[in-house]
Amino acid sequence: MDRITVGVCAYNEGKNIGRLLQNVLSEQDLSADSEVLVVCSGCTDNTIEVASQFAAKDARVKVFREQERKGKASAINLTLANAKGDAILFVSADTLPGSGSFNKMLKRLQEPKVGIVNGNPVPVNASNSLVGKVVRLVWRFHRNVFEQLNDAGLARHATEAFCIRRGIVTRIPPETVNDDAYIAVSAKKQGWLIKFVTKAEVSICGPQTYLEYFQQRRRVIFGHYQLRRLTGESPQYLVHMLPTHPIRIARLGLQIFKETDPVTLTTFLLTEFLVNAAAMIDSALGKTHQRWRVLPSTKTVVSPV
Repeated sequence: MDRITVGVCAYNEGKNIGRLLQNVLSEQDLSADSEVLVVCSGCTDNTIEVASQFAAKDARVKVFREQERKGKASAINLTLANAKGDAILFVSADTLPGSGSFNKMLKRLQEPKVGIVNGNPVPVNASNSLVGKVVRLVWRFHRNVFEQLNDAGLARHATEAFCIRRGIVTRIPPETVNDDAYIAVSAKKQGWLIKFVTKAEVSICGPQTYLEYFQQRRRVIFGHYQLRRLTGESPQYLVHMLPTHPIRIARLGLQIFKETDPVTLTTFLLTEFLVNAAAMIDSALGKTHQRWRVLPSTKTVVSPV
């Protein structure tokens, strides 16, 4: 991949955007002809000012402003419409990639038939709180699923940082909640392989309160049901994978059961049951999480992995 486009979608990310852009420009070995497109959607803090300061110093950075917050799908579409790179690498504004993580993903993307490559999100949540333990459990399970499905060519999801070949997707429905899942399913339907690079680590901060964790999971699960309606395909999620890959899921479940203390595991399972019920109700009532509520505790400035 000769030219790379990095897409950053941001809504009120003044606390994080500067650190992310510094990381992208100085620690990811981007070539001089690459570009970093920052879409600021309806921001009311200093996100635009911080991003514009980087654009003034580095011609690779271009800032796009949406006057109104229309949802992440709108920002994704603006990125797709303006990207000139052979590959497009999406990274959330409230994350921090490990040094060289982009190249690790892009190297895998050069393999034949590979259309999407995922980085490895690593939560920085404290491990001594119940919510922190549950968040770490969720992402550990995601990593285990990806590693199980990777070599088998069965992965069908994307993460907090992922890269795609340009042209695989040119636009996503504006109401899409799980943009990464929609893009991944679209690529899979075209016959592209989706890969996961464990060493391409990306620091993230999950919810630090139970209420925010519940809200985030409710929105994500709603997005899974929405994806099924939009594409006719199931996402890479436990409930949808169990009928098609029962043995793999059983092995993963047994592994998680052995590694997790009873209180954390019970909290996780009970919450998954409740958020699934809430998401199905949301779906039946025609609700939308297109412009989801910002979760303040996830906006903690993360540390490098």
